[in-house]
Amino acid sequence: MAADQESMCTCHACLGIRVIIDSALKVLDLYRWMLDSYIIDFFQDNLWDRLPRPWAKILENVALDELGSWILRERRPRHVWPLSLIALRRSIDLLSINREPTARTRFTCKLSQRDPKESVKTCETLITKDKRLDKFENLFKKHVKQKKRYEIEKFSEIVARCSELSNSSCIVDTGAGIGHLARELAYKYQLAVICIEQDKSLSELARKYDEQFMKKFKTHLAGFCGVPPYHLCAKIVDESCTGDGLPAVFRGILRDYFSQQSNDNGFGLIGLHPCGDLAARLLKFYVGQQNAKFISVVGCCYMKLTINEDRTTSALGYPLSKYVERNSSHSLSYAALEVACHAVENYCDKMKSNEYDDLKVHAYRATLEKILVNKGGDVMRRGRVGSVKVNGRMSFQEYCRLATEKLDINSSIVDVESS
Repeated sequence: MAADQESMCTCHACLGIRVIIDSALKVLDLYRWMLDSYIIDFFQDNLWDRLPRPWAKILENVALDELGSWILRERRPRHVWPLSLIALRRSIDLLSINREPTARTRFTCKLSQRDPKESVKTCETLITKDKRLDKFENLFKKHVKQKKRYEIEKFSEIVARCSELSNSSCIVDTGAGIGHLARELAYKYQLAVICIEQDKSLSELARKYDEQFMKKFKTHLAGFCGVPPYHLCAKIVDESCTGDGLPAVFRGILRDYFSQQSNDNGFGLIGLHPCGDLAARLLKFYVGQQNAKFISVVGCCYMKLTINEDRTTSALGYPLSKYVERNSSHSLSYAALEVACHAVENYCDKMKSNEYDDLKVHAYRATLEKILVNKGGDVMRRGRVGSVKVNGRMSFQEYCRLATEKLDINSSIVDVESS
């Protein structure tokens, strides 16, 4: 342990990050009972009574639109808020990474080989893009949900910049699905993209879409010579996260498919929403591979991370940091990790506009679970109720019928009419 501490970087940025981590874990310790709670616990365990009295008093009287605006600091509040709540909000502000698109939040270790100012300036001038493809924007958007379109557009720009800065034209897209991101990178930015996807049916569908794109481009663009992504149906890394044989596979694909005789510049490793442990494994793979020149990963489904302390260190998805692991307060529950998947802005916007009908499902589910627990015991608590999409007109009785139709239990337990 002492050796680990001696090897830790002591630059201003790294020391600052450790202070933030320690402070964040202290705040989590204070309010862990909230983070670890499910909505049913609010009813079943009377969590309202555990709130500090000043908090309960303000929340009883404040309108939802004011609460949403207050959390986001968007306008002058109409009420006087408890100092402890204001302090908590400020602590969260200070200990969170700024997620605003225009924010320039950087944590640059002194060991970094490149001046961050130079990097940003350079990458903004180096991006190359085939402008002829702008007229095919509707084709790129086909089969892509609205939210995903924005993510793909912005993420592909970032990857292209990283590719230029690292002088690496090969991209390995993990969990590539049906290839929306890969096609953006391959056709618009002329990058050699290798897609890793373990679901064979998704890889086959991706190839079908690739063919449709190429047919369209060759028909309408004279001399178009773009190369479709290469789809490799495989699992990029196992729990050991070594993936020792993969670089050789990549070199073979670059030579035989992309006609690149040399891959001295290595490859960039990317993942847009790799689920749970996959993001952690990619980070470990990146650290262990000299040919991996950069990594850009946007994780998701944090509640699927392996956090069981019985597992070996190589299999853990959280924590990855030895420094965090040594802190006795580092543990996070399933509920806390699940909360981390959601953007607070979405909930605040619904409160501000008083359009929160779609949040009714949480109250419905909690009420139903309370009924089930009262009639069937704690075995009915959490996770037994099916997912149901609630619209504004759905009654509670209809919700209960749909949510319990697959439960293999005594029918009297789910008879909400008599409850």
